[in-house]
Amino acid sequence: MAMSTPLVDAPLRPFDSGPPAFVPVLVASERCKGCSLCVDACPPHVLALDLGVVNAMGYHPARLIDAAGCTSCAKCARVCPDAVFTIFAPPRGA
Repeated sequence: MAMSTPLVDAPLRPFDSGPPAFVPVLVASERCKGCSLCVDACPPHVLALDLGVVNAMGYHPARLIDAAGCTSCAKCARVCPDAVFTIFAPPRGA
């Protein structure tokens, strides 16, 4: 059974005043080809293709939609053929 690929059409919100929250995953969106392998591999389903953005290569890149829900498992990075993900471990005590 094929999984449906979540798509996001909402713009990113700027950080509120104060320090930004911990971001466990960075996506090099300029290199992403929008294949959605990462979206399908993500156990907590916190990645989606961003329909509001088209990169220079003409693709809708992947985007982290729920930083708090990300477990930093790195499954997205392992399946990505273009190595667009940088994964960070959560801060100690978090």
